Amino acid sequence: MSLPYEQHLYAIMWPNHALVASNLGPDDFGKHYTIGSSRYFHGQVVFAEIDSEFRDDYFEIDRYMAEVVPKPDGSPKRTKFISTYRVLEHLELSAFRNLYITSVEGKVLTLKQAEYKRQHGPGFIRTFQEICPLNAIVLSYMTPPEFGAFITDPHQAKSAPKVLFTQIDLDIEEYLSTLESNPFHSSPIPNVHPQKLRDQILELRGNPGKKIKGISLDSAFGRMSFLSLRSGFWITAADEMLYWPIPDHDALERDHFEWLRSLHVQ
Repeated sequence: MSLPYEQHLYAIMWPNHALVASNLGPDDFGKHYTIGSSRYFHGQVVFAEIDSEFRDDYFEIDRYMAEVVPKPDGSPKRTKFISTYRVLEHLELSAFRNLYITSVEGKVLTLKQAEYKRQHGPGFIRTFQEICPLNAIVLSYMTPPEFGAFITDPHQAKSAPKVLFTQIDLDIEEYLSTLESNPFHSSPIPNVHPQKLRDQILELRGNPGKKIKGISLDSAFGRMSFLSLRSGFWITAADEMLYWPIPDHDALERDHFEWLRSLHVQ
């Protein structure tokens, strides 16, 4: 006999890190976690669906899945936390499905995996925001695949076995030009002083052999608009990589207008 609700596995990537089982589909799960739970969080929530057949000895998935059944009144089991420690490290990249971005109003944007095919020219400084389990903001000349391989290299002191990160859309030349003409211009990255940001950019430029230059150890992801991001999201593990592209603004307006509008709700 089939169950009235499916059993789902979700990896919450932001604002906390957890593997959670639920009877809720992605849209209802995002809404519940954002505005319908005692664990209410005001801000963007990022989570991924994990293949419900995935198993790893690190997690007691079967034990908790047995409890993910409808309640006596027929309502779904909304959340059952399986683990909150070293979750991403123990998830196989092959188990990841869609990535979901939930707005403050509980609207969910679905991002689907795609092959990363972009070709990069040399000499471009990128601004990366690490999301899970690291949360630093760094400047680098590296491309996203190169950066992902670097921060998951076990020989690097500031690394992790697997990392989710994104790219902040920061035009370095425009920023430096604007700041030169107006020293009181605000910083495009929350909690980073504009003069400090300029100095870090110039330091990286003056040292071509330097791989990365840290901007902040404090994540800005929850304090800046989703529209300030560029390209998409990556999960890397050494030479493995997953990529979820972000639709451009025209596609968001055309296909996801309700979600886009919900970003502006305060």
